[in-house]
Amino acid sequence: MRYTLVAVALALGLAGGADAARRPAIAGMDVLTGKRVALSQFRGKPVFVSVWGSWCYGCKTEAPTLARFVEAHGAKVAFLGIDTEDSKRGARAFSNRYGLKYPSIWDPSGMLAGAWSRGAPTTLVFDRRHLFVRRVEGTASLAQLNAALKQVTRS
Repeated sequence: MRYTLVAVALALGLAGGADAARRPAIAGMDVLTGKRVALSQFRGKPVFVSVWGSWCYGCKTEAPTLARFVEAHGAKVAFLGIDTEDSKRGARAFSNRYGLKYPSIWDPSGMLAGAWSRGAPTTLVFDRRHLFVRRVEGTASLAQLNAALKQVTRS
């Protein structure tokens, strides 16, 4: 039974570090500024990565919660987005509408997002060493975000 659960977790992409090591680096050009941004630039800080698109209904539902969470916890952890299968115009409008104040990698083909998630919205959580810790698929609740925060800010 235990081996079956492990096999299912691996098949679903729920395994931690080893699975994450085979994925592409989370890096690219910020959809808003055009500057390069990468997970690796947030050394020593846990990082929450939001996979989103302006076309995504769940992302629209989640955005106000994420914006409040970022405002409340931005000193403890870093935030980064992956804007997937979107236009720059749509991304800018979405960011302005919901007051998103973190950089988002523009991923118009969905290649980066597809390597790390099964769709938008998804929140990826990395610890201080940038080891993959948790994936929240679908619209993240404040309770799920707080549980992930507690997990990555423990000493």
